[in-house]
Amino acid sequence: MKRFRTAFFGFRMLTPVLLLFLFTLTGWTTTVIKMDLPALVQESDSVVQGRVEEVYARWDVQLKTIFTYASVRVDDPLKGEPHQSVLIRQLGGKVGAMNMSIAGMPRFVRGEEVIVFLKSNPEGTYHVVGLGQGKYEIVNDFAAMNVSGVGLADRKTGKVVVDTIMSKEPLETFKSQIRRLAR
Repeated sequence: MKRFRTAFFGFRMLTPVLLLFLFTLTGWTTTVIKMDLPALVQESDSVVQGRVEEVYARWDVQLKTIFTYASVRVDDPLKGEPHQSVLIRQLGGKVGAMNMSIAGMPRFVRGEEVIVFLKSNPEGTYHVVGLGQGKYEIVNDFAAMNVSGVGLADRKTGKVVVDTIMSKEPLETFKSQIRRLAR
């Protein structure tokens, strides 16, 4: 009888841990609407091709959170008003010992060439539409996008799938499609 009580007590203690583990697997995934190219263009105020010139993170005292900023020199405006550069602000980053990471948020690296789909913020910065879906890296005359670890919700069915999206298209073809959709 004593062995039964010990085993039962152990099971009772383990149950909350298992539930917490299951909740963590299902409850903490970033979920966004899966967006195709027409949706990305339609939702964007501006689409630009450019080079990332600077990336830095700052602590926002009022909002008590970290934001990362990426300055992109615009080489080719594909939609919206032409700018010499745009400043992208997004949630998360690293300031000192504090690190805040958001699944699916695009990462910018100084010197990389990108095409970004942007929505303007009231304070004059921009954010990337569709999280990582709205950032394409330019490599060897191709525009490539890779998003993983994010829940993607189908706009029609509402079904959410945690999947990896990868896309690679010839750069000039991709830019022509964006310009056509932006008209």
